[in-house]
Amino acid sequence: MKERTAELSAALADELRNIVIQAEALLQAIAEDKNEAVGVLRERAQSAVSTAKTRLAEAEKQATAMAQRASVTAQAYVRENPWTVLGGAVATGLVLGAAFMGSLGSRRDAAG
Repeated sequence: MKERTAELSAALADELRNIVIQAEALLQAIAEDKNEAVGVLRERAQSAVSTAKTRLAEAEKQATAMAQRASVTAQAYVRENPWTVLGGAVATGLVLGAAFMGSLGSRRDAAG
């Protein structure tokens, strides 16, 4: 659950980073315009981009911290319960192996 949240946060941060880059490019494109209304809009946009950058940096810090906590928690669990983890891995391998073998058998039946 925590890993998925961290992945979603990272994806959101990437998307926000792209939006900020595009907004900065737009601001540079309209920087030459001398129209007062455009100047006001440019200032508002620059303020919004600055705020977005600050929030993005904070979101990245939180996502990194969350991922680190999840990693530490997972490592601690594995160290405290190695046999449980090993049993889960073996059971998962058996289930996946059985499913794989079943799909191979059904392909042979269909081809034969």
